[in-house]
Amino acid sequence: MNLSEIFNKKFNIYQSKEAILDDTRTLTYQQLDELTRGIAAGLRRQGVGEGDVVAIECVSRIEAITLMIGTIRAGAAYCVIPEAYPDYRKEKMKALVQAKLSVHQVDWADGGNADELPEAVRNPDSLLYIIFTSGSTGEPKAVAIEDHSIGKIVNEPSFYSGNIMGQLAPLEFDASVYEIFGGLLNGMTLKLISKDDSLDCDNVPERFSGIDTLFLTTRLFNLYVDEAPELFRKVSLVLTGGERCSVHHLQEAARHCTVLHVYGPTETTVFATFHKVTGAEQDMPIGRLFDQGTFMIADDNNLQVPQGQQGELLIADSGVMRGYLGDEEASRSVLLQQDGERFYRTGDAVYLNDAGEIVYVERKDRQVKISGYRIELGEVEKCAYDFGLQKDCLAHYDGKRLTLYVKDQVNLEQLRGHLRSRLPEYMVPTVKVVDIIPMNTNGKTDIQEIISGNCKANDSRNEIMKVMTSVLSSELTAEQTFLDVGGDSIKAMEIIWQLGSKGYQLDLDTLFSRTIGEIADNVSNG
Repeated sequence: MNLSEIFNKKFNIYQSKEAILDDTRTLTYQQLDELTRGIAAGLRRQGVGEGDVVAIECVSRIEAITLMIGTIRAGAAYCVIPEAYPDYRKEKMKALVQAKLSVHQVDWADGGNADELPEAVRNPDSLLYIIFTSGSTGEPKAVAIEDHSIGKIVNEPSFYSGNIMGQLAPLEFDASVYEIFGGLLNGMTLKLISKDDSLDCDNVPERFSGIDTLFLTTRLFNLYVDEAPELFRKVSLVLTGGERCSVHHLQEAARHCTVLHVYGPTETTVFATFHKVTGAEQDMPIGRLFDQGTFMIADDNNLQVPQGQQGELLIADSGVMRGYLGDEEASRSVLLQQDGERFYRTGDAVYLNDAGEIVYVERKDRQVKISGYRIELGEVEKCAYDFGLQKDCLAHYDGKRLTLYVKDQVNLEQLRGHLRSRLPEYMVPTVKVVDIIPMNTNGKTDIQEIISGNCKANDSRNEIMKVMTSVLSSELTAEQTFLDVGGDSIKAMEIIWQLGSKGYQLDLDTLFSRTIGEIADNVSNG
């Protein structure tokens, strides 16, 4: 696979077609060809060649994309480093990848002399890009991907429909590889959508006008199903994945367009499996490998578990990374040679269903221990969805308290009863109704913001509990109700009055129908 030759061929076929467009400019394939040839020549004049890494630090996304392609055509690998990152982190990243050069912008007026140097030849095992993924230690890991690994993404026909591909993913996020290289090497037009536009649900259908194919992270997908459902009547194909899915949301969108539930760690090059949503699923699978390769569902001894039994997913396909750059120990810990195959340990718990499809259960590191029992937070979420939630939910354990965040305005007493009827006592969460479940820049759940929000909420929770404990003259637990601890109408009015004087809005219905923990978590201040 010579990626330089493939680009040359595609640029020649689609010369007059729009390649990339945003709010400020449009580039045809011919213009993109000339521009990236010039960038490649300029990089090579500065000594950039095969095996080198170019750090791309660019505010403009359309410029960054041209720099990515120009770097590839120079024979080198790219690493996108967001301009907004702190200087310390940026310098650390550049040092780790041993960046030969940092590039910040494109001179649109000067395409450079593309004929001055012959174009570099690339090989299947040439280093293509480096993407950083956060490790469990808190230190970012540099995932090194080779040219041949994107072949499975570019050449899978199920992933493309129509003429226009939406480009939403931050360029430091691996979904951008699917959008950019998958889109361009299949002759599509990339329509760039800004983060602000992607989160403005009122204008999403208009801003996404004309887009046929789209990848959405699980959290963003759920948000659109809830707040901008008309979008799914306008597109023909949506790929979604990245976190544990909501069966309801997937089935709702699949009523209007083709929906592929995709799965794949960054270390296996964007996607490794997919499942076409039919609408009849009970447990939504992530499907099957679409690339020639194999997988194992293994126990702690790296032995295959029986079908239907849960284990860790190990993947061996053409997308498996070269390794973590500069960290051989970390590479060895996740790359396993077995039976002549090179497997990547995903760290994800899965099982194989009766149809032979893989079903994702949970991140192994999202398992938590409560009252001595090890539980899957995803099981709590699934139980809540089974109650009939129509919007997003998230279970989180902060080491002391298990909380379920829900966006639906539900009857908490009925939801609590449902959870209690299906979950053991130690797994029944305190339910907190929220307006949003925060996302980070990659469109995934922002756990740090949730933790931060919890810390801020603790002061309010403690103040409410202090008032209720004082009035009821009793030690309280989160699971008790007002009536359980001897509450009456006089004490109710005293609690409402005292909390009201501190700015908390509490009514009698809430006080009598919810647990102490739910009151403390959901009563608003001001």
